[in-house]
Amino acid sequence: MTSSERVCVVTGAGSGIGAAIVDRLAEDGGTVVLTDLPPVIDALSPEGFPPNVHVWPLDVADGRGRTQVVERLISEFGRLDVLVNCAGVNRDARIPKIEDEPLRFTLNVNLIGPISLARQAVPAMVAAGRGTIINIASRAFLGIFGSGAYSMSKGGLVGITRALALELGPLGITVNAIAPGFIETPMARELPQHVLDATMAAIPVRHGGRPDDIAGAVSFMVNDGSYVSGQVLTVCGGRSIGNK
Repeated sequence: MTSSERVCVVTGAGSGIGAAIVDRLAEDGGTVVLTDLPPVIDALSPEGFPPNVHVWPLDVADGRGRTQVVERLISEFGRLDVLVNCAGVNRDARIPKIEDEPLRFTLNVNLIGPISLARQAVPAMVAAGRGTIINIASRAFLGIFGSGAYSMSKGGLVGITRALALELGPLGITVNAIAPGFIETPMARELPQHVLDATMAAIPVRHGGRPDDIAGAVSFMVNDGSYVSGQVLTVCGGRSIGNK
């Protein structure tokens, strides 16, 4: 398979990290399907994308929607080579205030959705003889104070990444996770200044990452990482090895 033949799908790609991943994979070649919630997709202008990028609605928490997207991928393009599970939510609180509904929603989007999409992508990847699954986790998998539900969901995503790497490796499919630290997105910049200052002070390189940093890691795993599987690449400016 050449890069021009490759078909990739990226969830949660309407903005931020997901959008940067779509841009990078589109530059690398092949077909890239950008998916996100219907309201996000409706706000995007198709004219703003290169011809090899297709924009489709997908609510990752919706089981029927997940199935329809995978079926449409196979129907329209005949293959699926790369799945990037980037969609994520954070509806968190300290343990006394964690309620069941937001907990279930967090797990549905951050963990159940990616597992379901991976399961449905496997037959097409096996038919092609190879495939790549990349789960966008978070440095939170190491544990973040006051963020139990999010940390749990991302820790689970890391666990399933490693388990699937063992199971799917013999079938020619690599499975890896990328765990971003603080990435400068519009949402991150809305944090209070004192929180931003404390965050920067805790990062050894003293600055946040950019969505392109995560996109570059995805590109490496897709294009050059055929012997890399079951790994968690933490892209955090060194913060994951500190004590803050």
